[in-house]
Amino acid sequence: MANVKLHRERARPVPPTYADDLGLLRRLAFEGLYWQDEIEDLLAAIRDGGDLGELSRAGGPHISRYEAMRVELRAVRHPALRRFVVALDEVFANHAMLLHCALDLLAVSWRSERLCEEQSRLGGVGAQGERLARLAAEIRALAESASAG
Repeated sequence: MANVKLHRERARPVPPTYADDLGLLRRLAFEGLYWQDEIEDLLAAIRDGGDLGELSRAGGPHISRYEAMRVELRAVRHPALRRFVVALDEVFANHAMLLHCALDLLAVSWRSERLCEEQSRLGGVGAQGERLARLAAEIRALAESASAG
């Protein structure tokens, strides 16, 4: 009778390298930056009292994508990149929540003058948007120096 192993040990996955983690971080940062303009356009449309159904259909995928990018960030494990992971997670959470709350506000703003005032104050993504641009630039510079060295 042949010596057959019924249960094999799984091969341990090779941990991602610094370059892999940096590449993923760069892709996510720039994707977040890419969608940021659309978030701001949606916020302006919500401020102006656009159609809730249309704006929800347009905004929902953006909210979902920012949340999915937060999950993808967890794959970046290199300790040298940890501060970027934390910062991008905060920015992506902010963008998703801001759009979600703005859509909620649009749904109920007709109920009171105070809610209408709050709706009229909606603007862009503010300081978190500027933070995302700075982070993306830092990550790009880091990637360029890593590939040059």
